[in-house]
Amino acid sequence: MMIENLPLSGDSPGTRRHLTLYRFGTPGARPKVYIQAALHADEMPGVVVIQHLLPLLENAEIIGEIVVVPVANPIGLAQWTSHKPFGRFDTSTGQNFNRNYPDLGSIITPRIKDKLTDDARANTRLIRDEMRAVLDEQPANSDLDELRLTLLKQSIDADYVLDLHCDAQAVVHHYASTILPDVSDLLGRAIGSKLALLCEVSGGHAFDEAHTTPWAKLRRAFGERIAYPCFATTIEYRGQLDVDDATGARDAGNLATFLGEIGAVKLKHAQAPEHDAPPAYPLEGYVEVIAPQGGLVTWTVVPGDWVKQSEVLCHVTDPQSRHRVEVVAPIAGLMFRREMWPMCLRGQGLAHVAGPNKLRSGDLLTS
Repeated sequence: MMIENLPLSGDSPGTRRHLTLYRFGTPGARPKVYIQAALHADEMPGVVVIQHLLPLLENAEIIGEIVVVPVANPIGLAQWTSHKPFGRFDTSTGQNFNRNYPDLGSIITPRIKDKLTDDARANTRLIRDEMRAVLDEQPANSDLDELRLTLLKQSIDADYVLDLHCDAQAVVHHYASTILPDVSDLLGRAIGSKLALLCEVSGGHAFDEAHTTPWAKLRRAFGERIAYPCFATTIEYRGQLDVDDATGARDAGNLATFLGEIGAVKLKHAQAPEHDAPPAYPLEGYVEVIAPQGGLVTWTVVPGDWVKQSEVLCHVTDPQSRHRVEVVAPIAGLMFRREMWPMCLRGQGLAHVAGPNKLRSGDLLTS
């Protein structure tokens, strides 16, 4: 194992930061796996998973190359308001830390069109070289730009990219491209995911899709000369307060099982995935439940419950007038996440219910 600190220059004097990377295996060996946590810097469940994963990797035989970033966002880690972490958005720009990554597919298409051959593997190497060159050419005009580019430079040539997040209150679920559904299914069985939400392009240019949408775009442009060499996923490890060592250790063991199944490591005590495959629903198939008024929220269901259409999910009560409103499920499906706070504003999103039918289009990710 090698520990590396990558400097981030900072926007003002005296504000330099750094990213810490743990490197395992041989640089350039395959498969390459990149794992990071806390890109949204107020989401700690993935951080505790990595704390328990690192000792497992130290005691395993590494077949490929594994790069682990325990906390991927030192900018957000320093953002606190009224004694609460504020790590989802950059306070300088208002931008979501997990949006607006470069659209590499569009940038490199004209650069490679006359260089491709009929050898898909050779084309993969060519494209990865071009991606690295493009990232080296991109200007870093802010702390946020520099962070995005630094992370991508470490991950863009990976075969597997695992971005560990969490929700407010939720069951374990994951987001992935439709391109490699078998790998998504394997991941779900290994980590105990309760739901896979799949989409080729969700909009927003999130970190995971910065690794998969370029290959989809290039495949549409150049056909079978382009392979699909990267599986990238966002794993939501339950809710923000679900942080404890026992759960983190189990999650780390399950994640190590996945790494063993894809041939990245040989574990001393390897075990096969022991969970059932989660339902794989289109990202277009979840619906957000909106608060009809502000007030006190009292739930009748919990994340992980399967609900019927029009079933009551919660009540919102105006504590002054005592006006109480039922909030019902817009569709039948799995209520996989809900908000943390027991108070809400009118028009606020309260929960999400996922079903098997495509119901939405356009930019599909919430802010």
